[in-house]
Amino acid sequence: MIAYVNRSEYSGETTAVPSKSQAHRLLIAAALKKGRTVVRGVGDSADVNATIRCLNALGASIDKVRDDAVVFGIGKARLGGVLDAGESGSTLRFLLPIAAAFGAECSFTGQGRLLQRPNEALCDALNKKGVVTDGITVKGRLKAGDYKIDATVSSQYISGLLFALPLLDGDSRILFSGEPVSKNYIDMTTEVLSSAGIVYKRIRKGFSIPGRQEYRLPDEVTCEGDWSGAAFMLVAGALGKKTAVKGLNVRSLQGDRRILDVLRLSGAQIAEKGDRIEVRSDKKIPFEVDIRDIPDLAPVLAALAATIPGKSRLKSVRRLQIKESDRLAAIQEMLHAAGIDSKKEKDDLVIFGGKPLCGRFDGKNDHRMVMASVLLAGVCDGESVVSDAEAVKKSYPGFFEDYATIGGKSHVEMEG
Repeated sequence: MIAYVNRSEYSGETTAVPSKSQAHRLLIAAALKKGRTVVRGVGDSADVNATIRCLNALGASIDKVRDDAVVFGIGKARLGGVLDAGESGSTLRFLLPIAAAFGAECSFTGQGRLLQRPNEALCDALNKKGVVTDGITVKGRLKAGDYKIDATVSSQYISGLLFALPLLDGDSRILFSGEPVSKNYIDMTTEVLSSAGIVYKRIRKGFSIPGRQEYRLPDEVTCEGDWSGAAFMLVAGALGKKTAVKGLNVRSLQGDRRILDVLRLSGAQIAEKGDRIEVRSDKKIPFEVDIRDIPDLAPVLAALAATIPGKSRLKSVRRLQIKESDRLAAIQEMLHAAGIDSKKEKDDLVIFGGKPLCGRFDGKNDHRMVMASVLLAGVCDGESVVSDAEAVKKSYPGFFEDYATIGGKSHVEMEG
């Protein structure tokens, strides 16, 4: 699908979509619990639907009722299932160790770049503990013990182990090799574990996790609003007049709430009232930010930097190359299409902002690149074209409707 985007006057208010990061975690904790749980506000993103599909294939029974999920936990794991993770890295990396803990003898399928994304460190840790897996097929049953894991590639490896190891017959430890990335996502996992009654202990460079535990999530839980998706609507306020997003928890463990810090650095005015955040355009100040723990914000921050005269810098960009697309290259292509110069300096991306131009933007079948490109195109004179518009379904199915609510002018057509 193609999005045609015209110059827009960003002004309006939306409500945050559900956090898919939290929805994944709550659904998994509910599926690992005996009995019935209602998870409210899981939304309809493709990634969350992938987790539901895979948990059902493992033996849970999950029915969607509008935005809610009614979950009956896995009593006995289903053997030999095929788990279709779509394009969801969280689904695959969380459920690989869980399937191994159940001895489910299953296989995973996926779409896009999912099965090419790096899982060697996780597979290596599992293969040393009674399992044979290449990240696609899983055979054998996981054993308790020490799990040494390269924590520098993805926090999802650690989250998957944190979910799985309490199910084992003995006690285990997760021992980090290197400094963990995206630590806020690990905190989100431990928050859900605590709410499910799972005991763990933080140790130096890792976790200690007793075995033979039972998940006891409350019978009804609710997902927070998603800061990652809201970031696009909030940045629009800095690019236009003012925008507001309701339904956000300012004390959330979601790392992407740091978008407010960056917007302040860039000169925007922020007003917080309860769960409503308002952003007003004010000054335009080049900024520097380390994205090591907030890599999903990189595309929208690049769009923001493109509109600010001067030199902005995104630090620690290496991991962007292993996302749904090579996001580092995709961001530079997006900027080039808008006539904005950028260059890579060691592990930083330097962006020379100015006046973006309309053009043709390649969405790279990457939801965050599509949304960032649309946002950037909306401040350019004339009409721009953004390809792969359907990719927004991965995390934000209603993006174009909400974009219109904040004054965005676009229409989406089928290619050809």
